[in-house]
Amino acid sequence: MDRELSSSQIRKETLVKTLKFVAVGLGFILAILFFRDLLQSSVKRSQILTATAEIGDIEGAITASGVIVPEFEQIISSPIESKIEQVFFRSGETIPKDSSILKLNKEFTQNAMEQLMDELALKINRKEQLNLKIQRSLIDLNAQYDINKLQIQFLESKLDVQKHLNKIGVGILEELNQAILNLEIARRELEQLEKRIDNEKKSLDADLKELELEIQIQEKTIRNLDRQLELANIKSDNVGVITWVNDDIGATVHPGDIVARVADLSSFKVEGKISDIHASKMMIGNPVRVRIGDMNLNGLIAGIQPTIQNGVISFTVQLDDKTNRELRSNLRVDVFVITSYEKAVVRVKNGPFINGSGEQEIFVIHGKTATRRRVLIGASNFDWVEVKEGLQPGESVIISDMERNIHRESLLIKE
Repeated sequence: MDRELSSSQIRKETLVKTLKFVAVGLGFILAILFFRDLLQSSVKRSQILTATAEIGDIEGAITASGVIVPEFEQIISSPIESKIEQVFFRSGETIPKDSSILKLNKEFTQNAMEQLMDELALKINRKEQLNLKIQRSLIDLNAQYDINKLQIQFLESKLDVQKHLNKIGVGILEELNQAILNLEIARRELEQLEKRIDNEKKSLDADLKELELEIQIQEKTIRNLDRQLELANIKSDNVGVITWVNDDIGATVHPGDIVARVADLSSFKVEGKISDIHASKMMIGNPVRVRIGDMNLNGLIAGIQPTIQNGVISFTVQLDDKTNRELRSNLRVDVFVITSYEKAVVRVKNGPFINGSGEQEIFVIHGKTATRRRVLIGASNFDWVEVKEGLQPGESVIISDMERNIHRESLLIKE
């Protein structure tokens, strides 16, 4: 007959079972950690990239992005308010020099031109009439002036007679005074006539100059409009390729609207962009390397935009070999702006193992072991990294990303 277990016995057996489960769980966890540590303490040689330190020159560079664009591109805009009537060349086609790209409707502008010509003819006619008026007016006034002078001479002679009569005692005093008064009136009339002639001449000259100025302005307006009509032929100044054209027949274009772009695809330049954190290092004349695939092209920074937009600096690169056959319009390229040049330094190929400059930890290989070592990184570019301290020429290092193992002192390299 079975006996009922006491409560203390039940608790004891339950505790023993619990401790067994805990022990098994801890053992399993420790086993996992042990094997993971064992696995992580080694790496396969096929899974890593290595490089050997050497003595050489290095160019410190900062990386930018760039786009190949034509060195010369003619941007053609509409000089008049018009509509597109016909397109002679499409995008991608080669256009000869002085050939029309498209045809704009000139009717409105030509009507305005004819109206201006009519207005100019009227103003020229008004000028001729004003010249005739000036001549007639001056002839009349000068004739009256000559008559007044003759009248004064007559009155002076008459006054002399009266003075002589009064001197010999046969003259009348009132007639003498009248002669003096008449002469004074005539002289003042002559003086007033002189002022009138001068004022009339100035007034007519001012009217003539105003009309001449209006004619000059009108002629200039006509010349500008004639120039606009000539530009409305939308021609290319040089032989080139149509990179874009507004081929929307019937579309309205306003003065200044771009209607076509013609590029000379025989020579190119690079338009680059770089973060503004490098603003202090960007200078006109800085040497540049432009990488297209495996090929490098040398150049110089020819211009830097004075304003920064959205944290980006825009600049232009002038290439030494701007006609290279690998250059293609709108091709995206890597641009390396050279900021320094070091000779005969310890260098190693660049890779993910490097994160900027300054002190860093890397793995140096000796036989089948990779040992962690602290080094000092200097200048770098896309290809090379300068190691200022902590590495000797001939030593081999892991240049793969070793972030997962950077806490380990050493690693076993398995074949």
